[in-house]
Amino acid sequence: MFTPDNPEIRQILTTVVNNNKVREPTVDLTFANAYSASDLNTLPSTTLGLVPVPNSDFIYKYSLQNPNTTRFGIEFSIVEGPPKNYVYQTWFNFTTSANGTDPFGDSLLSFTRAVDEAILQIAEGTSANLNARLKDFPKVPPSSASDQVVSGLGAMFFFCSMMVIFICVLNQIVMEKELHLRHSMQMMGLKTLVYWFSWWLSNAVLVLISAVVICTFGIAFGFSVFKNSNFGVLVITFFLFGLAMVTMAFWITTMVKASRTAILIGIFLFIIGLLFESMVFSNPFVGYIWYDEGTSVAGKYCLMFIPFFNFGKIFLDMSLFSVGRFDLLTSTYIPGPGFHWNNLYDKIPTSFTPTYDTYKTRHPDVPPPIQSWYFLLMNIGVFAILTLYFDQVVADDYGNKRHPLFFLDPSFYGLNIRKKLSTHDWITAQETNKAKRDAYMAKMSKDRSDIPIEDEDDDDVRAERELALDSKFDTAARICNLQKVFRESSFRKSPLDKIAVKDLCLTLQEGKLLALLGQNGAGKSTTMNMLSGLTRSTGGDATFYGLSMNSEMAEIRSMMGVCPQHDILFDDLTAEEHIRLYAGLKNVPKEEIPRLTEERLNAVRLWNVKDKLSHTYSGGMKRRLTMVISTLGDPKIIFLDEPTTGMDPTNRRHVWSFIEKFKQGRIIILTTHSMEEADILGDRICVMAHGRLRAIGNSIHLKNKFGAGYRISLMTDPTNTEYVKSQIESRVPGCILKDDSAGALLYQFPPTSMGSIPTLIQWLETVDGGTSSAVRPAGGSNTNSGRNTPLPVSASENQISSAGQTLGHATGEEPLVHGYGISQTSLEEVFLKLIRDANPDGYQGYEVKKSKQSGSDEKQDSDATLRNRGAGGH
Repeated sequence: MFTPDNPEIRQILTTVVNNNKVREPTVDLTFANAYSASDLNTLPSTTLGLVPVPNSDFIYKYSLQNPNTTRFGIEFSIVEGPPKNYVYQTWFNFTTSANGTDPFGDSLLSFTRAVDEAILQIAEGTSANLNARLKDFPKVPPSSASDQVVSGLGAMFFFCSMMVIFICVLNQIVMEKELHLRHSMQMMGLKTLVYWFSWWLSNAVLVLISAVVICTFGIAFGFSVFKNSNFGVLVITFFLFGLAMVTMAFWITTMVKASRTAILIGIFLFIIGLLFESMVFSNPFVGYIWYDEGTSVAGKYCLMFIPFFNFGKIFLDMSLFSVGRFDLLTSTYIPGPGFHWNNLYDKIPTSFTPTYDTYKTRHPDVPPPIQSWYFLLMNIGVFAILTLYFDQVVADDYGNKRHPLFFLDPSFYGLNIRKKLSTHDWITAQETNKAKRDAYMAKMSKDRSDIPIEDEDDDDVRAERELALDSKFDTAARICNLQKVFRESSFRKSPLDKIAVKDLCLTLQEGKLLALLGQNGAGKSTTMNMLSGLTRSTGGDATFYGLSMNSEMAEIRSMMGVCPQHDILFDDLTAEEHIRLYAGLKNVPKEEIPRLTEERLNAVRLWNVKDKLSHTYSGGMKRRLTMVISTLGDPKIIFLDEPTTGMDPTNRRHVWSFIEKFKQGRIIILTTHSMEEADILGDRICVMAHGRLRAIGNSIHLKNKFGAGYRISLMTDPTNTEYVKSQIESRVPGCILKDDSAGALLYQFPPTSMGSIPTLIQWLETVDGGTSSAVRPAGGSNTNSGRNTPLPVSASENQISSAGQTLGHATGEEPLVHGYGISQTSLEEVFLKLIRDANPDGYQGYEVKKSKQSGSDEKQDSDATLRNRGAGGH
């Protein structure tokens, strides 16, 4: 087949046939009828000879659709001179050539020689006789196998080194979140930007070391891509790629809450990147196809947001410049010029790039390597911004999140354009918000019969509320209508919303410790979490030294210490290192840290183990260290959430002494399940149930108001029991006999009988009263003439006095009462009574046992017990 069809071309081909009759008599070809476009699928049945065709595209398509039917195809292009140029392109049937190492078959060589002879003969007007021979061209020595592997698969191998860091970063940051370590540091004053920058800086150093090690060993092993490239360019390339992957890991951690999930995501991305690097950037043909004009521009730029795409591209560029390219004709690598700083700005030569069109003329427009650096820097910036944004708008474990447009709020940039409210205006605003919430709850109660009708607040609770809402009352801290609702739906209010804390009002004074009591789920820890800024309140506010909890938490945290309910310590840090870390967060002067460390650790008996890692500590030791951390930086506000849980009695006493001394000049709120701890440490005690404040006051006040009065236990001879009982019941009306066993009597005196107790004590202490007509003469003498000393009526909890050994005549008489003791109602009994009153029908697995008192209306027994249906109990 030949094109174009004109007399001059026909003359050249006729000359080719005539000249070669002498060399090959069997060659006798004639011109056949021309083929048109409609003959594209025409399959020849005989030898046609010289067939003119429309164009070279017809030759290409016909050869593909009708294989092994065309021996040669030739396209002429004659450029008129002077001198006259004859240009032609030849297609030949490669499948008919001999199976050998010669890339040019004998038939192609003969045809090319024949065409050249004919052109020379026509152009010069003389006969020409050419002879052609093939000889191997000197070949470049083949590249080493290692260079071929590094050039083809290096992007995959070196990608793996940075992905190890990527997975480790994912695991470590999410584990910190999972163990609430970040929350603990934030409550101690850690800023969000400082947190992320510290992670970025520490990993930047790690990535830099990794990049230097990779490049150093690459040179040491003699890989051409490292030997022939500038060391600085190599290190910066690996460094930028590593930083981009680390920053991408930061972004992913903002959306993941479990370390196991983070590791799975890291492994998944590792596998995807591994396949991507091995399949896409293993050779220029696939690696540069993204820059061909036929590739979607949008798809190309989307891929540039993936760090390992940009790394694979620049590594392919460096491989071509430093190792060279594979030449299909010689099956060898043609060495490159090396990769230096100036090559960053050079486009990839077309000799190094593949072609993607039929005629091998369309090369991809590959940008210079420096563009990959720019895109890696862009990846770092974009992922850093996404990290900071998602860190604010994605809810954490406590449900905290900001509005998606939080960055439009001037306060985010430290510009407080809102006028600071006076105490009076602030209280008015809280009351207005409460009225709106009450209106909503009133509406909900009409729709739901299971919403309980709120009973009236206790007088003390009502007085405390009025004090909190009194703007003239000067107090260090004020809690006003604090509320927390856990929403059933994130988008709207629902009747199924759970109210954890409702309209809490409190005042707090310096130098006073407030003990917060309540059963599990009462709202204690939720209140602590809101006040410490760990979770946001649904309604209400609190002020500490004039600073609002809702809008000025950063300033409050600078003067706040928190001992959370669960230990949040770093397993790989010692006690001393923990002190140094948190003291640094609280801006404690460096020269003060050693003295502070020794002082605080000695106070809780941890100085001897200060150099041991925290994961080797027992539970009580960890609690002591966590409690000490909350006192660093001289905080004015301290929240202690069950600080002595798991401690033995000896160390618990040391911690109590430390807290008692440390509370001077500070506000301390403590939650505990230990009634003894609340009784000893609490200047005021609050009892919560169902998220509401049920009682408030000091220990003695609560016992007197809610307790069952006093208990007196005494020992008498069984023969005198009835007489003693009648004497006691006559002197103390309303007393309740709780136990009568073999002369051991136990009486409960209700608060209404308080005025009669001194009369009873006087009777017990009076010899005449003890030796009335009921006293029987003793068979022997009693030498004990001593008399017991009575306990004060206000005896402390559980302090039972041995009021005396015998009561009776000094000599010769059998004692009426052998001894007695008196005690006040315990704080635990007060707590149980308040819980029963708040849950008359039982609550969450608890039930109340009731009994009837004879001769009176049905009432709750003063010694009713609160017992758990499940394992364990009070």
